[in-house]
Amino acid sequence: MGPDIAVLVSDEFFDTQHARFRCVECHGGVEPATSRREAHSDMDPVPSAGYEDSVCYACHAATVSRFARTLHAETRGLSGDTEAIVLGRAGAENRSALVPVLDRQCGQCHVSGCGDCHVSRPRQAEGGLIDGHVFQRSPSTTLNCVGCHGSRVEREFIGRGEDVDRGERKPDVHRLQAEKECVDCHTREWIHGDGPPYDARYDNPEPPRCVNCHEASDQFMAVEYHREHAHPLAEVWLQCQVCHAQPYNNCANCHVADDDGGLPYYVNERSYFGFNIGRNAARSAERPWDYVVVRRVPVFSETFEYYVEDALDRFEVLPTYKYATPHSIARRTGQNASCEACHEDDTVFLTREDLNELPIEEQRANEAVVVDR
Repeated sequence: MGPDIAVLVSDEFFDTQHARFRCVECHGGVEPATSRREAHSDMDPVPSAGYEDSVCYACHAATVSRFARTLHAETRGLSGDTEAIVLGRAGAENRSALVPVLDRQCGQCHVSGCGDCHVSRPRQAEGGLIDGHVFQRSPSTTLNCVGCHGSRVEREFIGRGEDVDRGERKPDVHRLQAEKECVDCHTREWIHGDGPPYDARYDNPEPPRCVNCHEASDQFMAVEYHREHAHPLAEVWLQCQVCHAQPYNNCANCHVADDDGGLPYYVNERSYFGFNIGRNAARSAERPWDYVVVRRVPVFSETFEYYVEDALDRFEVLPTYKYATPHSIARRTGQNASCEACHEDDTVFLTREDLNELPIEEQRANEAVVVDR
């Protein structure tokens, strides 16, 4: 996006509700002024940053306060004390040393304020007004959401990338046939939060669910697979994605460090499309299934060695193959082509053989997830 477009205020903006505010009421600066330099002195180009310290709070206090406690706004999922994907793997002595590292390396990706969704592209995606400063009630899938969720969700949802074993993939059926946007499932109420802070996005009691649209009707239960595996009384209850997900993006062995100029960077050793069914290691009322699909996450025992020696000294307490809800849904998939495609094919499961090449601490970390065949 060129600088002329990134800061362009369109004529349409002046017909909107936000145009009743003078520029300086939100952005600061000097008015009247006799030069551009004077006008822009003490100007804040992103006045929506900071949530309860932002200009948005004056009119949208309740929404801003709720959103400020969500995982879009915080890094609690990484840096909480117990179940967090990073600090949960570190002993007490290392946690305090890792907090500034997480802020430096991981915290910058999270939404910096209301404007990242409602008026511009996310700062993580280099910013820029998306529609001439016109505020959008709902974020755009292509201009906002995938600015941050591009490596996994976008590639899965629109069908980019190949699975090394099964070839090309189709776009998610909700995109390909239903032409859904992100906000059709991830509603405004869910994104803004319901008030309580959660340590993981799946802890929210009202996440997007397949059954919100696909009820267990007579037509649903007429399908043999559904009768066998898609209800609480089933002998083996499967997450919907076990049958209906195509291969999805996985990452492995992320290294973080500073470059020669002192700027933080990261490198993943491997990113690939794959598919694995694992045991549900985090069963709950919201996630009651016996088997789920699991995604490999990039943290490994040496991720933070540049900053803190032996940083993740409790690495084995959490799996690196995590419960997942891929955006790669199809009605027909390789694993649901027949009963035998699953029951007689070990390659769709995460087995001990799949872990043999991993360090011993990572094998132990996934003990609760691996399927014995």
